Amino acid sequence: MKKWLVILISIILLIFDNALMPFLAVNGAYPKLLFIFALAYSIINGREEAVFIGAFSGILQDIYFYNGFGINSFINLFVCLLAAIIGENIYREKRLIPVISSIFIYILKVFIIFIVFKILGKTIDIKIGIFSALYGSIFMLFGYNYVFKLCNNEYEKNQWRFK
Repeated sequence: MKKWLVILISIILLIFDNALMPFLAVNGAYPKLLFIFALAYSIINGREEAVFIGAFSGILQDIYFYNGFGINSFINLFVCLLAAIIGENIYREKRLIPVISSIFIYILKVFIIFIVFKILGKTIDIKIGIFSALYGSIFMLFGYNYVFKLCNNEYEKNQWRFK
């Protein structure tokens, strides 16, 4: 997938995250579509693309994360790289393992943010974060195939070139 398309999709998902998703909140928890897209993209495309999407999505999320700028950038970079490593060892065509992986990676991100905030003397509700991870898995379940097809179309075009 072209980088400009990934950037455009990321910006659109950031807008949805901040304008639409709070209306779909359940008990104060709602999934972060941008982060879910970044995980799916990382699983499908490997380490180099994971570093790009992790850093870029983290910077975009940090714009609205007023308590600690830079935290999302670092954590997204780390967890997207972890997702890419997981993606290298699974069948990417099947969506069950990526969805289950995304739940655990999302929860890992929540715990890392909780620990960082604890060190900084700030508090967050970890229950809402865990519920957001479970809620986000529903979106990952349905959205993973779209991201896979979008990324796979570019791959198939490049794969059949004869030199």
